[in-house]
Amino acid sequence: MFVRIAARRSSPAILGSISRKITQKTLVLDYNTSSKALFSNLPSTTNQSDIQNVSSDGVVGSPINFDIASKIEGNESQILTVTLQPGEVLRAESGAMMYMTSGVEMNTTTGGGVSAGFKRFLTGQNVFISDYTYHGAEGTRGVVALGTDFPSKIIRLNVNEYGGKLVCQKGALLCASHTIDIEIETTKSFSAGFFGGEGFVLQALTGRGEVFVKAGGAVIRRDLKEGEKLRIASGSLVAFSNGVHYDIEQMKGFKNVFFGGEGLFVTTLTGPGVVWLQGQPPDRMISEIARRVPSGGIGLAVVPGMGGGSDGSTPSSDGESGEGNQQ
Repeated sequence: MFVRIAARRSSPAILGSISRKITQKTLVLDYNTSSKALFSNLPSTTNQSDIQNVSSDGVVGSPINFDIASKIEGNESQILTVTLQPGEVLRAESGAMMYMTSGVEMNTTTGGGVSAGFKRFLTGQNVFISDYTYHGAEGTRGVVALGTDFPSKIIRLNVNEYGGKLVCQKGALLCASHTIDIEIETTKSFSAGFFGGEGFVLQALTGRGEVFVKAGGAVIRRDLKEGEKLRIASGSLVAFSNGVHYDIEQMKGFKNVFFGGEGLFVTTLTGPGVVWLQGQPPDRMISEIARRVPSGGIGLAVVPGMGGGSDGSTPSSDGESGEGNQQ
């Protein structure tokens, strides 16, 4: 009897001790959870310039945060300015530079040897590429401005968001992260290469990072679903994401072929994926300009007395013409 009464009297004390321990552990867990959530919102102490990426040809540099470093200016004919921090590397098409500020150094190479340069040449780029690196003091910035060889819009695309690969028209690349590689993308069929308007070789941009590509006129984006087909005119293609099937299709109708102005074939793009199109392909504009130039060339007639030249009279020593001195 005494044992039972003692056990009954001591049970509330034991329960209270257990309850306090559970409460303390709960408070500790809540504190740890809340502190992690609180400090996770604080900015990371890792500096962007401390991260080093190596390109396929051995160039070491820090990745560029294009969200704050890049700026596209202009309307129909655009330029790109990129602000570089110490150690950051921007890889651009050779001959595209407009200006670079003090501290920015340019290094022009083949980007991996003769084979890499020849590969870029086949995809419409120059054999050589230029790497821009800023070597200024910590806390300072350098600026590189790039222009296009033809009045163009500039599109910024993140290759990582499209499966690590984007296929573009030949010569589309303006600049990119130094970890982006240019590969040859061949058409899947002979007819697509011969009649597709883009040739047998397209430009594949692979790797990790972002790219800036050129496009003529207005630029539109179309998201294609699985099996959705889009028929486009030759030369209107800018780029498409990995997974889009590129082919051609014969134009239907006798009158459409001979009088429609689009030719015998149109290009087909089948989803799933994303497609970017341009409203004024450079080749089409150049063809229209060449068609309007007379076959004999542009001749300029020289009219005597026009253009500020001499009219044949000889000025005298006092500034009057010889005719005026004859009385």
